[in-house]
Amino acid sequence: MTQVAPPETELAWLWERAASELGLPRENWESQRLTGDGSDRQFHRIRQGELRFVALISPRKPDAEVDENDSYFHIGTHLARHRVPVPNIHWADLERGHFLLSDLGDVHLQTLVARARSPRQLERVYHGVLQLLIGLHARSPEGFDAGFCFDHPIYDPGFVFERELEYFRKAFLSTTLGLQVGDDLRPDFERLAESAGTHARDFVMHRDFQSRNIMVHRGSPWLIDFQGMRYGPPAYDLASLLLDPYVMLPAEFQERLLNLYWSGAARILNCTRRQFRAQFRAVLLARNLQVLGAYGHLGLVKGKTSFLRYIPGAWMRLWRLLNGPCRGQYPRLERWVNFIQDSGRVAQ
Repeated sequence: MTQVAPPETELAWLWERAASELGLPRENWESQRLTGDGSDRQFHRIRQGELRFVALISPRKPDAEVDENDSYFHIGTHLARHRVPVPNIHWADLERGHFLLSDLGDVHLQTLVARARSPRQLERVYHGVLQLLIGLHARSPEGFDAGFCFDHPIYDPGFVFERELEYFRKAFLSTTLGLQVGDDLRPDFERLAESAGTHARDFVMHRDFQSRNIMVHRGSPWLIDFQGMRYGPPAYDLASLLLDPYVMLPAEFQERLLNLYWSGAARILNCTRRQFRAQFRAVLLARNLQVLGAYGHLGLVKGKTSFLRYIPGAWMRLWRLLNGPCRGQYPRLERWVNFIQDSGRVAQ
């Protein structure tokens, strides 16, 4: 069984073993705790002279046959082998959940967007991100294995229903807003789950492709937090990027990025533009519901209250989606969302 140690001792233990096995001096190093997002994992920057690393501490879950640590290692290795820019895993102890990674710096895509001074500059930034995304969808399916996944390995209708739509009902409608909706939304949720989910294993998706999970290093975007990858529709990752609450891209810019992605990825998607648009609308709605559930859960249950400030923006996008492109398709959900909007339960 993995021993539990204080964070400082655990980090020293990690560095002692990693440095020894990598042939690095074990003394004269210093560390800095890095702020994480929704994860309970610990990240530390390690400096030793001119060398820079990031240490990741992720205690293994009891009795897990395939743990998040296994997924991080196997998927990270798989992506690097397929030339997807991810941090190099220099050393790992999967049982303890210890990793020594290359340091990609502190600049997230979110940071770069905030610094952009013109629409042209912003478009250049996102053009590079779309190239990263298309490369991920084109190259990562080859050799990807369901055994890499610690969580359900495919974004199928059952997963969509339970982990995104019901998550919204329980974590957002019930826990965050105090509403008891019951099974009233089930018909709409079942229909949406069938539209958004897939049984095919042609593509692999990241599932959280947004600006806090994209680092900008040496002028190029790099992908992090990839341990939740699974088989699923590529459109979901694009929806995650365009719905990103951390940057709130204007609607017309989202449309341009959607067209740019299609132009670059059409050759690999094996569908018509109309079919892709229909899939995109379904996963866009499912993703929007999922993030609202996540922000409510992280903010109120996990005590990470900084996530609560993203609820109003995500809520307005949901309201506009159900009263715009998806109007009339999910009448029960639309009715509830309009009721909540009219009641002012979500502060703007």
